[in-house]
Amino acid sequence: SMRLPHHQWVRRARPLARRRRCRKSSRLRLKDTPCFITVVCEDKYTAGVTDTVSMVNAVLAPEQVQFINDGENIEVRIDVKDISETVAGQDQEVIESGLTQYREQIPGLTIGMYADISMFIRMGQGDWEAVTSTKEPIEVVIGIPEEFRQHGREFYIIRSHEGEYTLLTDMDDDPETITISTDMFSAYAIAYVEAGKNGAGDGARCGLCHICPTYLGICCFVWLAIILLAVLTVVLVVLRRRKEGAGKTGIGI
Repeated sequence: SMRLPHHQWVRRARPLARRRRCRKSSRLRLKDTPCFITVVCEDKYTAGVTDTVSMVNAVLAPEQVQFINDGENIEVRIDVKDISETVAGQDQEVIESGLTQYREQIPGLTIGMYADISMFIRMGQGDWEAVTSTKEPIEVVIGIPEEFRQHGREFYIIRSHEGEYTLLTDMDDDPETITISTDMFSAYAIAYVEAGKNGAGDGARCGLCHICPTYLGICCFVWLAIILLAVLTVVLVVLRRRKEGAGKTGIGI
């Protein structure tokens, strides 16, 4: 299948929350044909992608790549809408089930808002077509609404898709955005943990793996590696001493 190569003109899209409209165009070159890929977001909650080329390769079919090779431009629109008052019952039930499950690992996890994150694509002057899934995961950057921004809050996304829930962790360090890797677009919930509930020793996740609780501020996986290394060292020392002891016994005989 045809793929678009990475090019030096591609730049990271940096969305800002609560802007009415944002528009990011990247100029790409497919073989010898230049084309423009435009990412559009509207409404007060905005979103973008970290890598335009990866997004295009994950979304477009080979015939659509050929379409832009023939000189047409494409537009990709990412909509983020607050559906807290209108979320479908099934999606809410799925997300709340996920919330209950994930609170065992992340105490204090709270839902801030339900959101519909949708992607649409338009070829040339054609109609917008919904994209419900992509061939490969793409990194989407979502602006955190101002009303949820507080110092020290740690944000997550819980996704509901076809009756299953998935926890997506924030991949960036920007306090105004959440970056997730996803290949499905449907109902989501923006969730967070308060600053006072993510310290060491209170069962909160660590900052390294974003999964396990910490002990003395150190990731449990690091502790596990240390313990395994110590056990392995003791075993090797014991085996070596036994071997040396057996050798000395043989000489005495």
